[in-house]
Amino acid sequence: MVAVSQLIAVVLMLLAAGTVEAQEATIGVTEAKSLVDIVLRHQGFPISSRHCKIASLDKEGQPFLADYYSFGASCDFPNTAATSSWGIYFVSPRTGDVEEMDQCNLFQYPELRQLQKQIMLRTHAIEAGEIKYREKIGCTKAK
Repeated sequence: MVAVSQLIAVVLMLLAAGTVEAQEATIGVTEAKSLVDIVLRHQGFPISSRHCKIASLDKEGQPFLADYYSFGASCDFPNTAATSSWGIYFVSPRTGDVEEMDQCNLFQYPELRQLQKQIMLRTHAIEAGEIKYREKIGCTKAK
């Protein structure tokens, strides 16, 4: 009788597992920011300047852009009248893809691509799976 009860419990667990959606593995905000740092370094952004910053645009647990980490890059040099914006960048927590928001530029620097491949191995994400997220935000350019 005990064996039958255990078997039924296992079957019920297996059935339940098939109906529950598994949470995707993702990178954290610190790793996402490091990917943006790579992109900005390639673009000539003066990361080491005390007048320039890369700031998260996600506030109090609320994403600036759903399903992505978002960062703004800007410089506030004392000899200029206004803050110089370098852009808004969003990072896929699943693949590590980094895009510039206004033009939907998907960056492909070799150093970045190597890290993204490692991320996708850890998160088990595939590039084809990222399409649905990119379509939601209006960025449909293929890699």
